[in-house]
Amino acid sequence: MTCTHLIALTTPALDGGIGRNILNLAGALCGMGYKVHLLIDKPKGPYLEQLHPSVKVVPLPTSHPFTGTLAMGRYLWRHRPDAVLTPNVRHTALALNARRITAPATRIYVNIHNTYSKTFQNLSPQKKAKRLKKINTLYPRCDGIIPVSQGVAEDLCRFTNLSPALLTPIYNPVVSERLERLAVEPVTHPWFRGDEPPIILSVSRLEKAKNLTLLIEAYEKVRKQLHCRLAIIGSGSQHALLEAKVERSPYREEITLLGHQSNPYKYMKRSSLFVLSSLWEGFGNVLVEAMAVGTPVVSTDCPHGPREILENGRLGPLVPVGDSEALANGIRQALLSPLPAPTLKRSAERFRDTLITKRYLQLFGLSNERENVA
Repeated sequence: MTCTHLIALTTPALDGGIGRNILNLAGALCGMGYKVHLLIDKPKGPYLEQLHPSVKVVPLPTSHPFTGTLAMGRYLWRHRPDAVLTPNVRHTALALNARRITAPATRIYVNIHNTYSKTFQNLSPQKKAKRLKKINTLYPRCDGIIPVSQGVAEDLCRFTNLSPALLTPIYNPVVSERLERLAVEPVTHPWFRGDEPPIILSVSRLEKAKNLTLLIEAYEKVRKQLHCRLAIIGSGSQHALLEAKVERSPYREEITLLGHQSNPYKYMKRSSLFVLSSLWEGFGNVLVEAMAVGTPVVSTDCPHGPREILENGRLGPLVPVGDSEALANGIRQALLSPLPAPTLKRSAERFRDTLITKRYLQLFGLSNERENVA
């Protein structure tokens, strides 16, 4: 028996943390027998080839309000999905406008992945006011608003006029069989052979919000006392700045920028410690990913996500944002007294993709459907 229910996930591109979430959510939905369409502005992104084979990719140009609404309307009229999950204001506006004229039975939900009070700081006052007006107008018209952490939910309510009663926080679907499979792939880099000094690892976009200059400064303080190395995986606009900072470091031979890696999990599994040094997060997928492969973690106590993931510091040191000495102390503590891998793996299970997907289905009104019906 095949499930007849269809869920549409929309995204501008399949990349970054949002892309990984969609990849895992789509895979779990397909594994439970649901039909999944991925509506994407441009079919590009590093995760496209990793999608579950049952996912139908639908290129859907949405950059223009009028033509985007028409394209979304044609899709809704033809396919009549049970639920549409959008990731941003623009896609939400198009879906709501299209539903009004084509498919009133389709339920529309919006995911809130970011800390708006932080990400909106880069907008001009005019753009910020316009975006907030759209959020306050559009989001209450959705069938559900889904922040990816309780902290994001609280930030959203403080930053907008939205009532907490409209929000249903659901964590990201991070832990998957795919992650576990990729984590055991071999690593050729000589630092990760197992008989080398301990490795401190970071995986992130090389952007200002990730505050990787702080991590390098904290590492230098730790290195004065402990023999260890620092590896940073990722690409972004701050690559040249970080490269220059590494070159000036007295420990430059023990710091490496590994660039983008299609499989960061095999490096996580073979590292002694994972560190997140961000100024802010929406959730912090990488902390869960590191825990899922048994690697101890340290994080800044940034808004929002790390405190919830690390259970107020029980599962890894939480240190003040922007404090290199505190971060260095947290790193030393975790290197000298690491939590056992089984403890970390068990704690990461609450972010298992199938468990999180069931919560989405419950919100979509599809939780009573049979699973594994395909």
